[in-house]
Amino acid sequence: MTERRRCASPVIVVMVATLAACNGQGAPDPIVSSPPVLLPAPTESVPPTEAALAAYRGMWQAYAKAGATADPDEPSLATYSSGDALQVLQSGLAELRRDGNVIKGTYISDPKIVQESPSVELTTLTITDCIDTREFLIYDAKTGALADDEPGGRRAVVAASGQGADGRWTITEFGVQEVGSCD
Repeated sequence: MTERRRCASPVIVVMVATLAACNGQGAPDPIVSSPPVLLPAPTESVPPTEAALAAYRGMWQAYAKAGATADPDEPSLATYSSGDALQVLQSGLAELRRDGNVIKGTYISDPKIVQESPSVELTTLTITDCIDTREFLIYDAKTGALADDEPGGRRAVVAASGQGADGRWTITEFGVQEVGSCD
């Protein structure tokens, strides 16, 4: 059996103190490192919860795509994330590039909306997830060898999704805890 290693980029080690427990209900949607599909134009027919979840899934797809070449300037990152979330993603990718590493593989994600803002006009949603990074690992870009010896695993994630003035939902901040935080 191959030894597994954890994704050690800054994006994976960002901690959130208010992290909720992962409930693990339902079959997770496997998400692979393929190019993201653009979000539909905001309309009243797309409920805010669906738009927020699409932004969350798109953010991870964009990160996986950018991670394959450690490209902090990948345009799709800004399609699905903004503010602090975008800065964390770009910073993590810049660190990967500086260290000569890339991210390869697939992850499994099963996000859920857990909190809506109390306002009449819904503009913020909280998302929880239990992302599985056992096959989403950091490799040396030149040799293809694993870059560290720590395994990936199931990690609790909390993300905030907000609706901008343009009506588009993006992930504005998120935090990922250590392996085993939602087993």
